[in-house]
Amino acid sequence: MVTPEPSDPSAPTQKVEPAAATTRLEREQGRTRWITAVLRPGARAAEHQGADAERTEHLAARTRRFGAPGGGPAGTRADGPDPAGSGTWWHRLLAPLLAWWARLVGRLVTSPAGDTDYAVPAELRRRYTVLGHIGSGGEAMVYLAEPAGRSTAQRGADGSAPTRRLALKVYRPGHDINRELLERLRARGTAAPHTPAIHGYGHALSSWGEQVAWEAQEYFPEGSLRGLIDQAPLSDERAREVVAAVAACLHHWQDELQHNHTDVKPENLLIRQLDPPVFALTDFGGAVRATMSRVYGGLAITEDYAAPEVVEGRREAPAAWWSLGVMVHEMLTGRRPPRGENWLTARNTEVDVSAITDERWRLLARGLLTPAPDARWGHTQVTQWLDGQTPRLERVRRHAPIRFADVSHDDPPSLAFDLLDRSDKGEIWLGSHWATLRTWLDREVRDYTFDRGYLTRLADHPEQAHLTISALAARFVPGMPPRYRGHEVTAEGVRALATGDGSRYPTLREAIELGALGLAARHWCGHPACRSEGTNRCALLERVQHEVPLVMEQVELTVNRLGRSGLADFTRPARHEWDAAWALAVELVLDPDADQRHRRRLRAQSWHPAQRSDAPRVDWWRELCRTGLRGRVSEVDTNAALVGSQLLLPCAARAGAKVRERDRRDASARWRHRWDQITAAVSGGWAGLRDRVGDGRRPPQEGSAATRYGPQWARRRDGRPLADWEREVLDPKNPAERKRADRAMRRLKRAMRAGRCRRYAYPAGVLGIVDGLGHWLWTSVGLYSSLPFMESARLGLTEFSGNAVMGGLSRVATNLLGLLPGDVAQGPWFPVLLGVALLVLARTAGNGRLGSRVQLTARALVRLGAVLMVLRLLASGLFLLGMGVLIPLSLVTG
Repeated sequence: MVTPEPSDPSAPTQKVEPAAATTRLEREQGRTRWITAVLRPGARAAEHQGADAERTEHLAARTRRFGAPGGGPAGTRADGPDPAGSGTWWHRLLAPLLAWWARLVGRLVTSPAGDTDYAVPAELRRRYTVLGHIGSGGEAMVYLAEPAGRSTAQRGADGSAPTRRLALKVYRPGHDINRELLERLRARGTAAPHTPAIHGYGHALSSWGEQVAWEAQEYFPEGSLRGLIDQAPLSDERAREVVAAVAACLHHWQDELQHNHTDVKPENLLIRQLDPPVFALTDFGGAVRATMSRVYGGLAITEDYAAPEVVEGRREAPAAWWSLGVMVHEMLTGRRPPRGENWLTARNTEVDVSAITDERWRLLARGLLTPAPDARWGHTQVTQWLDGQTPRLERVRRHAPIRFADVSHDDPPSLAFDLLDRSDKGEIWLGSHWATLRTWLDREVRDYTFDRGYLTRLADHPEQAHLTISALAARFVPGMPPRYRGHEVTAEGVRALATGDGSRYPTLREAIELGALGLAARHWCGHPACRSEGTNRCALLERVQHEVPLVMEQVELTVNRLGRSGLADFTRPARHEWDAAWALAVELVLDPDADQRHRRRLRAQSWHPAQRSDAPRVDWWRELCRTGLRGRVSEVDTNAALVGSQLLLPCAARAGAKVRERDRRDASARWRHRWDQITAAVSGGWAGLRDRVGDGRRPPQEGSAATRYGPQWARRRDGRPLADWEREVLDPKNPAERKRADRAMRRLKRAMRAGRCRRYAYPAGVLGIVDGLGHWLWTSVGLYSSLPFMESARLGLTEFSGNAVMGGLSRVATNLLGLLPGDVAQGPWFPVLLGVALLVLARTAGNGRLGSRVQLTARALVRLGAVLMVLRLLASGLFLLGMGVLIPLSLVTG
C-alpha cells in the first residue's frame, strides 16, 4: 500500500519533469541534525553516502528496525553505536545510555517514522519487523513491514531486499476493521488480481492501553494510480487501458465480492502490474455489502471523488462509477471537474466537462458524471464504450419545484438539507406551508415513506416544527450530521449539550421529550459498535431516547411523593433545576464515568471542607442519596436516585441548615443545664462538708444574719435570704472555703477540655499499630516485590532512617526506652498494646459522663503514652512504620 505525499486535494494535477537527484529531509529532521550527530555517530556519514546515490532517496532509513535479529537496515544501528567500528571511546562506553536517550528524543522531536516503537503495538512488533513509515490518513497509519524471524536465505539474491514485504495498517482508536470482508479475502489468497492478499488482521493493545485494530496485507511497490494520473494528460491509448483496468476492478468488487466500495480514489487503486495495467482496490473501511440499499456507519469518503447522493445516505453501486468519471476527467485534463458551490447545487447541476476536447471521451465523462444515480453509466455502458459503441445518455424526470425562502428545490433531499441548515426560517415557513409540502410529497414526488403525521400535527402544535425538520432530515439526508434548533445532536453533540452551558438545557430536554433524538439516531455515526449490519441506528442516541425519560419519570414520582408527605421544609424544584436534571440524566447515560464523578460529589457533601453542606442532616435526602450510592452502575433506578439527589440538593441543604440551627440550640441548652447541675452539685457538696466539719467546732452564735455577717450578706440581690453555707462560702472572713471552691471549678473546666487529647492520641495509636505490624512483617515475611517503585521506596526509607540526624534521634530514643524494665519496648506487641491503650484512654478522657478526676487521670496517661509512642517510632528511625505500609501494599500488588 502506497500513500502519496500530502498535497492540496483541490489543486490541479500537473505534470512534473524529472529533476536531478536530491536528498530530501523531513520537516523536523533538519532541526535536529545536531542531536543525531551527538547521539548517533556515523549517521551523518550515512546521510552523505545516501546523498551521492543516483536516485532521490527518502531519509527514513535511519529509523531503527524493531525486532530484527541483526539490527536495522544498512547504515542503521539497532542498539546505539557500533561497538566494533566507528565512534569515540566515550560513545562506546556510554552506548546503553545514549541508545536510551536517542529513543527518548526520537519520540519527542523526530519524524513519525522514528517513533514506531511507540505507535506500533508491542504485539505487532513481535510478529512483524517494521521497516519504515509509508503514510498516514484519517483512519490509520501504514508501515512497511515483513514477518519477523525471516532468515538471510529468504531475502533476495543481493541480500538487500526481502522476498516478501507487507503493508501493516494500524488503525487509530475508534476505528474498526471489516472482519467479514477480510476473512473472505484471506481465504481467497492471491487468486484474485483485483484484491490484495491478506496476511493477518485483528486487535492489539497500544502503548496508551487502548485496543486498536490492525491489518497486514500485500505490499505494492509500484505505487498507486495516483502516480499515473500525476503524468496527465495521458495518451488516448494509455487512458483507455487505465479505464478498462479500473472498470474491471470495480466490476469484480460489485459482481463477485458483492461489495460496494464507497471510497474509490486513485490512492486506493494500487498497481499490480503496469503493462497492461491491473489494479487492486484497497482500504476496506469504505466497503459495504452491495445488498444493502442504505448504510448508517460513518464510513470514510473523499469529497472530491464522492458522488452527490452519498450525503443522502445512499452507498450503492453507481457511486463508484462517479469516482471513475472524476478520474477520467483528471487523466485527460490534469485536473478534477468543477463542482457546484455546495451540495445543493452539485446534486442537481450537470457537471461541466467542456475541458475534454475529444467528443467520445466527453461522452464517457458525461455518462459517468450524471448527478442522478439511476441514470448514471455503469460497467455495461463503460464496456460498450470501450468496444467502440455509443451508449445512450438517459434523461431523468424532474419534479415541479417547491419554493422555500427564495430558493427553489426540485427534490426532498435538497429541501430537507435547506430546512436543516436554516432551521429558524424553516420553523416559520412550515407553520404556514406544511399543507403545501404534504401535497407536493403526495402528488409530485410520490414519496410515501415519510410519515405525514409530522406535518399534520403542525396545525395544532406549530411549536413542533423543529421536530418535523428533524424527521425530514432523517428520512432524506441521513448523511448530514443531525441537528435540532441549530445544535448538533450526534452522541458527542448531545454530551456537549449536557455538560455545557446551562442555557442549552431546555433545548436538550425538548429534543428528548419530543423524540428528536430517536430521529437523530437514523443518521450516520462513527461508533464501531453501531456499525453492525442491519441495525441502521445509533445505539447511543437510542439509549438516551429510551432511558432518560424513564429516569426522569422516577425522579418526578419521587418529588411528588415527598411533596405529598407534608414535609415542612420541602420545596419543589424550579423549571431551570428540572432542565439541569434532564441534562444530568443524559450525562449519566452517555458517559460511563459520570456516575463515579457524581457519586464522589454526593459523598463530599458529608466530609469535604469545601463542598460539604447541611443536606446529609435531612433524613429523606440521606435515604435517597444512599440508594444512588449503593445501586448498580447504569441501572435506571440508580441513575434516578443520583439525579434526584442532585436535583433536591439545594432544598435539602436549606432544610438541613434549619436542622443544624435547631440542633445547635438544643445542644447549647443541654450544656447550660449540665453546667448548672455541676455548679449546684459542687457548691452543695462543699457546703455540706463545711457544715459537717464546722458544726462541731463552731460555738453557737446568736442574732440575725445581718448581725453575724453584716447587712450585705443577709439576702440575695433579688431579696431572697441566703443559706448558711452560701454565707460561709461568700464570707470574706473565710478565704479557705473560696479557694477550695475555685480549685474545684478549675478542675471541672480542665475535665471539660480533657477530650482535646484525642487530636494527637488517635493518630499516635494508629501509628503505633502500623509500627507493630511493620515490625512483625519485617521480621517474619520481609519485603519482596518486583515493582520498581516498591524497591525505590524501600531504599529511600533505608537511607532516611540511617542519616545522621535520624540516627542520633534513634539512639537517644532507644536509650530512653531501655529504662523500661525487661526490654518491653523492643517487642512488636508493645506499640500495638500502647496504641490500643491510647485509643481507649483518649475516648475515656472525652467522656463527659464520667467523673472529672477520671477524665483528668486518663488525659495524663494519654500524654505519657504519646511520649512513649514517639520514642518507639524514633527508635527505628521510622523504618518499621514505613514497612507497616509497604509490605501490605506489596502483598496486595504482587
